[in-house]
Amino acid sequence: VGVIILSLCLTMTAWQFSKYQIDNRSAARFGQSREQTVALLKERMQKYEDALWAGVAAVGSHGSDVIGLSEWRTFAQSLRIDEKYPGINGIGVIHYVIPETLDGYLAARRSERPDFRIHPMHENPEYLPISFIEPIAINAAAVGLDVAHESNRRAAALASRDTGLAQITGPIVLVQDAGSTPGFLFYAP
Repeated sequence: VGVIILSLCLTMTAWQFSKYQIDNRSAARFGQSREQTVALLKERMQKYEDALWAGVAAVGSHGSDVIGLSEWRTFAQSLRIDEKYPGINGIGVIHYVIPETLDGYLAARRSERPDFRIHPMHENPEYLPISFIEPIAINAAAVGLDVAHESNRRAAALASRDTGLAQITGPIVLVQDAGSTPGFLFYAP
């Protein structure tokens, strides 16, 4: 009886020790995988932010009110976002427009795109329309979209402008996404 009890105790102790070792190794592997995934996400987001700052430089080199559709298209095509940045649906320019300058803004945009319109209507005191976006084939519905119409988009855009830092919206549904999958916008002022 003593041998059986001693064998049972040794078996239980060995089982507990083995379970403890396996749990520790699993937790360590999970922690390592988590850290690696977070590092890869940070690296990818930094690349996306670098593309945005390149866009800011392109706009700045032309003057924010001077850059036109053809110059933006040339810049955006040179980025090759479909190859180099597969997670980006598009890269564009949003202008800050106040009611006093709206007519001039619309005239400039309609000289490039006669059917350009700002949409949807809202009650905010300013407009934040997407003036240009590339590639246009998958983003046509976003042209003229006023990001001030929705609080999540508007808050991140204005925070980016006010802080001078890149900002990300919370989860949103992109207007050009027929599948209504969640996404986000990444702004650089």
